Amino acid sequence: MIWLFVAAAQAGTVLVSTTVPVEVRLDTVPVVQTFGASDVTLPNVEAGRKVFTVYRDGKAQPIEVMVPDEGTVRIRVGAESLDTDTPAANVKEGAPTLELRAVNGQKFGVVLDGKRTAVVSFHQALKLETLGIGEHTLEVRTPDNLTVWLKGTLDLEKGDEIVMTLEEGRMAEVFGRSQAWIPMK
Repeated sequence: MIWLFVAAAQAGTVLVSTTVPVEVRLDTVPVVQTFGASDVTLPNVEAGRKVFTVYRDGKAQPIEVMVPDEGTVRIRVGAESLDTDTPAANVKEGAPTLELRAVNGQKFGVVLDGKRTAVVSFHQALKLETLGIGEHTLEVRTPDNLTVWLKGTLDLEKGDEIVMTLEEGRMAEVFGRSQAWIPMK
C-alpha cells in the first residue's frame, strides 16, 4: 500500500476594488473584468509575491502584490490611482490606521500628502493601514477634484485607529483619538 500526502498550498484572497471599468490579469491570464465601479473577490490565490497587470483606458500598468498565506489583500483602482494594501510588507505592529467613510450616498476624492489617493463612496469605505506616524495633510474633494470640501492635518500616533465620517458641507466626524484631526480654517 502506498500513501500519498499532498500538502495544500497556502492561498489568500485578492479583492479588486475599482471605481472605473478595468481588466486585471495575473501573468497573462485575465482574472477580472468590470464595466464600472465594482468589488471583485479572487479566492484561493497562491500565497507570495505576484504581479498583476491592470488595464484601464487601453493602458497597462503592473502592480506587485504580496498575497498572504491566509486573509485578504486589496488592489484599489481609480481613474488615475492604483495601489494595494499588501499587509505583510507594509503594516507594522502599532502602525496607525485611517478609515474614511462617506454618508448619504455621497462620493469624495481623497488627496493625501499632496497625492490623489482614492475615491471614497457611500458603498466603499477607504482604510489606509500603511500611513506612518506623524503629520499628514488630507483634502476631501468632489470626485472631479474641483471643489475642496475639507482640508486639514492628521497627527497620527502609534496605535491610532482613526475613523472619519464625511458628508458634503459638514465638518468630519472623527472617532478614535479625535485630536488627531486638525482642520484648516
